[in-house]
Amino acid sequence: MSIAALVLTRNRKDLLLECLDGIDRQTASVDRIVIVDNASDDGTPELLRERGVLDREDVVYSRLEENSGGAGGYAHGIELVLAQGTDWVWTMDDDAEPRPDALERLLKAEPANDPGTVALAGAVVNLDGSIDLLHRGYLGRFMRIAPRAAYEQGDHTELGFSSFVGLLFRAAPARTEPPPPAEFFIGCDDVEYTMRLRRHGRIRLVPESVIVHKLVMGGGEVTLRSRVLNALLGADYRSASWPDYWKNLYAIRNFFWIRHRHGHVSPLAFAGLTAAYAAKSLLYDERPFRRLPWIVRYALKGRRGDFSGPTPAEWRAMTGRTIGVQ
Repeated sequence: MSIAALVLTRNRKDLLLECLDGIDRQTASVDRIVIVDNASDDGTPELLRERGVLDREDVVYSRLEENSGGAGGYAHGIELVLAQGTDWVWTMDDDAEPRPDALERLLKAEPANDPGTVALAGAVVNLDGSIDLLHRGYLGRFMRIAPRAAYEQGDHTELGFSSFVGLLFRAAPARTEPPPPAEFFIGCDDVEYTMRLRRHGRIRLVPESVIVHKLVMGGGEVTLRSRVLNALLGADYRSASWPDYWKNLYAIRNFFWIRHRHGHVSPLAFAGLTAAYAAKSLLYDERPFRRLPWIVRYALKGRRGDFSGPTPAEWRAMTGRTIGVQ
């Protein structure tokens, strides 16, 4: 049985080295590490060369000439790693660091020996050890996060979707599916891809396997209001900053594309979904009324399959803030 780790990076060279160190320290070793560099311009390849990473026979390094976002990076990386002839693929971002026994615990979990299991997803935790609930969940009319109880039961509950952080999936069924949709750029590409993996088997949560995610997915701020609302709703949402709100809009667009592509959404259901996103913004975000027209616009884009801008650079010009994109 062979295992390849796939790491996506952009402009976080120091975190990347910590991630690679975490992979090297695994009690169950990987056979190959595939690094996809999403057009870093911070000296990432130079540092990897200096540290001898690029001289390793077990490392494949691929640098994209243009930043294609997380979706484009994973689309390229999954195609590349599947071409290596591996049995399992273990994915993560450069800001993730698996605990030393993370891979071993995935492989020793009971579902790993079940041919009906297509993927295993460990627990994603923040630096303080708390579970980052946004990475695992279920997809129905809305995306619902897996509750904390699912991590405590130890029965390896079945998931509807998973992020790419700490996801271990079988290569054989993955070779029959197209890569994640690169046109998404960022947001929900992992949801769409793992939905298709579920055609071939179950995705199981393995909470005893832990990977530390050092930067919060989607960013945002924890405010007093968000703490109160999360406690009441059993959620884990944050107040999204306006300068970074293009990421939320991309995720809204991509989610509506998924719903329209993978199941009929009536005009009434479309209105209800859009209203739900608007309600979330009203509850959590500062100055939400300037966001509502954008939410409607991007919901319509997703329904039409329109992946046009504004680009991150155009949004930066509108808000006057420098943006870094995975």
